[in-house]
Amino acid sequence: MKRPFWRSTTIAAFGIVIASWQPTQAQGQLRQLVGEWKHVVATNGQAKLRVFTAGDGPSIVMLPARAVGPFALEPVAERLIAAGFRVVLPEPRGYGQSIGPLEDVTMRDLAMDVTKAIEAAGGAPVVIVGHAFGNRIGRMLAQDRPDLIRGVVLIAAGGKFPPKPEIAPNLRIWLDESLPSERRTAAAKAAFFGPQSNPTPKDAMLDGISADTSKVQAAAADSKLFPLESWWPGGKSPMLVIQGLADVWAPVENGRSLKADYPDRVTLVELPAVGHLMASERPDLVADAIVAFVRGLPGAERR
Repeated sequence: MKRPFWRSTTIAAFGIVIASWQPTQAQGQLRQLVGEWKHVVATNGQAKLRVFTAGDGPSIVMLPARAVGPFALEPVAERLIAAGFRVVLPEPRGYGQSIGPLEDVTMRDLAMDVTKAIEAAGGAPVVIVGHAFGNRIGRMLAQDRPDLIRGVVLIAAGGKFPPKPEIAPNLRIWLDESLPSERRTAAAKAAFFGPQSNPTPKDAMLDGISADTSKVQAAAADSKLFPLESWWPGGKSPMLVIQGLADVWAPVENGRSLKADYPDRVTLVELPAVGHLMASERPDLVADAIVAFVRGLPGAERR
């Protein structure tokens, strides 16, 4: 079945806009974590990836959305650490000091990056948390290496039901560095936040996007190589899906479809008036949902 024209053009517009964006030399140092984090280096072939860790307790591995680094999940990570968990934040290829081939990389290669990060950081089996594109990598990993995974958490799950078509113009404005930050932040609000939020430029991640990371992730997501069914189930572990009801990039129908597809293992949490970047918009609600889910996993009381 062919994709609807509006779906194809919306996704294509996003791909063209973000793929054509290139950071200047002055932007080589993208936004980094601000807390006290230890780090190790994981190696996957020619790729060498920084892996940040903090906290004590059962391990939760968190994967950020497309083109951004671990900083995007730090507001949630801090709350998980305070709740008694150890958080592992692998830095994606092309971001910060994580290096590796950017051509001919597949979704399975990116999942293997995370596998090596888990092996380097220790703590398996882990709960894998992925935001947006990160949850596709997490689901692929859970499919390929169920022995490493206790549970899967999807924040803003997408893939089956496409973004709303009106999002494309706001994406272009958000990424256009020639525009004032106020206008870019307003576009980010329309694209990624709920109607009641008033994001700052920091919340809108104006300085945190890596063109290299975006490029490798976009190519890896080629549906001809890895169709939806190859990663959609996310293995067979218990799954928590957190969807914002105001999310126009990953509409709530994606979460509801997962719940309908796997009713016995999927827990669906819907957050009213919350958008796509919920990790910065309402990190408290996201962290609370994750904590409740992880504490309810089989064997949690013994860990």
